[in-house]
Amino acid sequence: MCEEIVHEEIMCKEMQFNLNEIQALEKKYGSVIFCGGLVYLVDAGHSNFNNKAVEMGFKQIQDEETAAKATGERLFVGTDFKREILRCSAELAKFEIWTLFAYIKLHVDVELW
Repeated sequence: MCEEIVHEEIMCKEMQFNLNEIQALEKKYGSVIFCGGLVYLVDAGHSNFNNKAVEMGFKQIQDEETAAKATGERLFVGTDFKREILRCSAELAKFEIWTLFAYIKLHVDVELW
C-alpha cells in the first residue's frame, strides 16, 4: 500500500514537472502559436511526429511560399508564422500525449481555438 502511494507521489511530481515545461513553451511561443502547435501536432499525428516530419513540414512551407511568389498569390498565413507553429509542435511532441491532454484540460482556453 505504501509503495503504491510513493509511486503515485513520484508520478504526480513528474506530471507537474512536465506541465510546468509545457507551460514554459506556451509562454515562449504565446497562446496563439501554442494552440496552433497543439492543433498541428494532433492533426499530424503525435506518434508519427519525428525529425523527418518536421523537415517535410518546413519543405512544404517553403514550397507554398515559392509557389505563391511565382503566381503573385498572397498567403493568408505567413510562412514565418507557420514555421513557428511547426517548431512549437516539434517541442510539444517530446511529451506524452496524455500529459499534453492534462495540460490542455488545466491551462488552455479552448475558446481561443
